[in-house]
Amino acid sequence: MHRFFIPAELFQTSEITLPHDISQQICRVLRLKTGSEIVLLDDQGYEYPSRLSEVSESHCTASKITKQPSLGEPATQITLLIGLTQREKFELILQKCTEIGVTSFVPIVTTRTLIQKTSDADDKSPRWKKIIQEAAEQSHRGRIPALSPAQKYADALALSKTDDALKLILWEDEANLSIKQQLRAFKGKQVSLIIGPEGGLSAEEVELAKASGYVAVSLGKRILRMETAAIHAAGVVLYELG
Repeated sequence: MHRFFIPAELFQTSEITLPHDISQQICRVLRLKTGSEIVLLDDQGYEYPSRLSEVSESHCTASKITKQPSLGEPATQITLLIGLTQREKFELILQKCTEIGVTSFVPIVTTRTLIQKTSDADDKSPRWKKIIQEAAEQSHRGRIPALSPAQKYADALALSKTDDALKLILWEDEANLSIKQQLRAFKGKQVSLIIGPEGGLSAEEVELAKASGYVAVSLGKRILRMETAAIHAAGVVLYELG
């Protein structure tokens, strides 16, 4: 059954006029008919099985059948701080980590990222948000993961310094402490993960993260590409913490 996030204020009535872009998708792309059932999502953790009551190229309406909690949200909240990289890799990370269950994304500029100006990422944000929303719909999420504006590395560390999350930085030179060891000793439900760019994080950047409360951990003895590391780390966190 097709799923669509729509603005929460549209759920005030039992008969909902769908936004124009979704109406166009229903009519022209999916070719759904009057009477077809869909699921509408309020981005607040609830979903509304609904039935299309009118389908036309100008607009579509749907009647709510019921309201129920969405079961697709994990108990653990993951914030992923990821180095800006080439478009295909970055978009793959956003898509797959949304499917896995990441709660929010923070693009960061480090000394070795391909993009060195946060403003260079501004025009990409609408496309990235669309990728995240479509991945959330496809994977039966109840909320759309947040996407922060791109930030300089030090600024991103400063913003996360005071929260209660378990803060982990993945570093290929960490030989003693594994991510599993840190997760199994943690009883909370918030985790921040730093994923460096292709060239890795400098020793100075790792020390700066440690000064902000992050712990350097290893994903294993193999060196992973950044997109593999991001997807794998998010999966490990949710496997261990739920």
